[in-house]
Amino acid sequence: MAQDTLDINLNMKHIVGNSAEFDRSKFMVYHESITGNEWDSDQQRASFLNDYDVYLGRNNGSIVWEFNQVREDPNRKGWPDPQHIQQKGEETRKNYARRTAAHELEHRIVTSMEGGQMSPMYPNGQKTKPSSCCSDASPWEYENYDAVAEFYSGYLTHYFGEGGTTGKQKPLMLEVLNEPFVKASQYNTSNIEIARMHNVVAQRVKKDHPDVLVGGYTAAHPAFESADFKHWDNNWRMFIDEAGENMDFFSFHLYDFVGDQDTMLEKQRKGSNIEAIMDMINHYSVLQLGEVKQWSISEYGWFCPSCDGPYYPERDWYNVRSFSSMLLQLLERQDQIINAIPFLLTKATWAHNKAEDEYNAYGPRLMRELGEMEGEAPHSGYVYTDLIKFFQLWANVKGTRIDTKPNDFDLLSDAYVDGDKLYLILSNLNPEEKEVQLNISELSNYPVENIMVKHAYEINKLTQLDTINYTEHLDKVTLGAEATMILEYTFASAFDISETKTENLFYASSYLQPIKANLPVHFSINNVTTTDHGEAILRIGLGRDLDKSLDPTLTVNGTSIPFPKNWRGNGQENRDRFFGVIEVPIPYELIKENNDISINFSDNGGHVTTLILKTYDLSVPVERSTFKDGNVDKPLGLGQYSEELKVYPVPSDHLLHIKGLSNKDSYQILSLSGEVLISSDQQTIDISGLNNGIYILTVTTENGIRSRKIIKQ
Repeated sequence: MAQDTLDINLNMKHIVGNSAEFDRSKFMVYHESITGNEWDSDQQRASFLNDYDVYLGRNNGSIVWEFNQVREDPNRKGWPDPQHIQQKGEETRKNYARRTAAHELEHRIVTSMEGGQMSPMYPNGQKTKPSSCCSDASPWEYENYDAVAEFYSGYLTHYFGEGGTTGKQKPLMLEVLNEPFVKASQYNTSNIEIARMHNVVAQRVKKDHPDVLVGGYTAAHPAFESADFKHWDNNWRMFIDEAGENMDFFSFHLYDFVGDQDTMLEKQRKGSNIEAIMDMINHYSVLQLGEVKQWSISEYGWFCPSCDGPYYPERDWYNVRSFSSMLLQLLERQDQIINAIPFLLTKATWAHNKAEDEYNAYGPRLMRELGEMEGEAPHSGYVYTDLIKFFQLWANVKGTRIDTKPNDFDLLSDAYVDGDKLYLILSNLNPEEKEVQLNISELSNYPVENIMVKHAYEINKLTQLDTINYTEHLDKVTLGAEATMILEYTFASAFDISETKTENLFYASSYLQPIKANLPVHFSINNVTTTDHGEAILRIGLGRDLDKSLDPTLTVNGTSIPFPKNWRGNGQENRDRFFGVIEVPIPYELIKENNDISINFSDNGGHVTTLILKTYDLSVPVERSTFKDGNVDKPLGLGQYSEELKVYPVPSDHLLHIKGLSNKDSYQILSLSGEVLISSDQQTIDISGLNNGIYILTVTTENGIRSRKIIKQ
């Protein structure tokens, strides 16, 4: 079992920008509106939100519905009828006025956001789809972006009030369209045209509603490294160039992703890949716009489109796991993020229901129907899925952020102090458990009265949430594989937080530089300020093929710096290329006002994508545990071959056969997160001991490694 150390300084506030608090209205947000209609009762909705201290964040349905119901202006073809918008808005406000149970929850919509959809809101000749239940309109076509912007503005003007009987409060934010670029060809348009629509809508809305933040482009799959960064050029870079100045915030989605239905290999973003995506958006924004924009991470979690189907609880574990680890990474940017929303829906009764399906086949749901699991009375009501455990785990966390620092990149940590409470959060990016030594300073000054430990982990891919109370300090804890633990300390008295740790970011004057063998890539980071005491990390973004080196020679101001062999998360072996940030500790005394950095690889190909210096100004020096660099995450360049494996039957409930194995071949059966469950070289596999669900079979031959999806049922 791996052993790490976590340093915690109880008396040192950790400040990022102007933020040092755990803002639950930003980070404990549910993907639902205050008028969502899938709850069993108003009481159930209120209980969920209040008991777990959750806020409401995103609605991508209401504006679409109302867009469809509005009549065409009889005096202006292709434009919405302003009188009908006003009439429909008044009806909506009156309807909300009658929903008094919702009024009591209005404090739960601090960072609420409304968003549009390509269908029917992109004006490409498609007609509206009015419903006879609620409108006398006939289908008609919006003429252009200005006509659509007219509706957006009218919607914000007439469909909202000041809360209570005046109507639902106006949203803080507007996402113009949801994931539009991946649908551009479907709507016979282009990314740049969609960006231009963002400009038109933003300019109109900000003119009429300066209190509403407008953003986009709500990126579905920010695979910047694809096609040697052509994806970046044609998507995010183009959008920043074309529409960046008009955006109040940028929005994008982050998923650990299982896409290939044959191999079922998981391409994880959590870890270094998320960091590379976020650093690249920020670095280019600074160079092009002179600032970083605020962000909405309007969806994040685990996405497996081929996993939709009958409910199985193993699927929930992957989301609970990804929600917590990604959240800890996003919390490092709490000054920049307006909201971050784990993606799950309440019941999703509207989605993915085929005539032949007795039950809903949608994936991430907060509630499922009784009868979806064996032994339950069919269609006898709804219960929470295991996704509720994410909210139970995080229910109490609040307070002022204090200093924590692990000695291993694969251990994520954070901590908050509130009165006599300390909330210490640990998350493991490794697919194996680790022991963590807790090195808490000032502990002798604050006697411990109680420690409540919540531990979210898995057994056979089923989500476990243990809660155990202790009355004495814990020197160390055991953190499960890809698990998250929150320790809630109650001390005899409140803390004196008298010291500070202030975080700063300094960007290089260039980005996205090609790598050529034995030719140093030079960067300059200027106008850096330092204090008497501090720490520094050089964040180096790299995009390279998996068989390329990630071990360059690095010099900072003429001094050679050891390059880590380890980084956050895995080696990205399942991705087409490595794209991640490697964080290099730099001696603080080496930092100057103007800094020269040189990076030299021994092989050709790929790019240094970003270079950012992160400094921590400390009011007093602190002692740190020795940093570990022994767990090598380096991609091995394993070739993926496309030969067909003869694996049958799939699905299977007992025996699985592999045809064509040679005497030298072997195989493993892995969970979707990469844990080895079975290893053998026999041509018949007994999988009866596995839980029902989806697994990966990897066969190692003389020609490389081949993978296929298998299903145990």
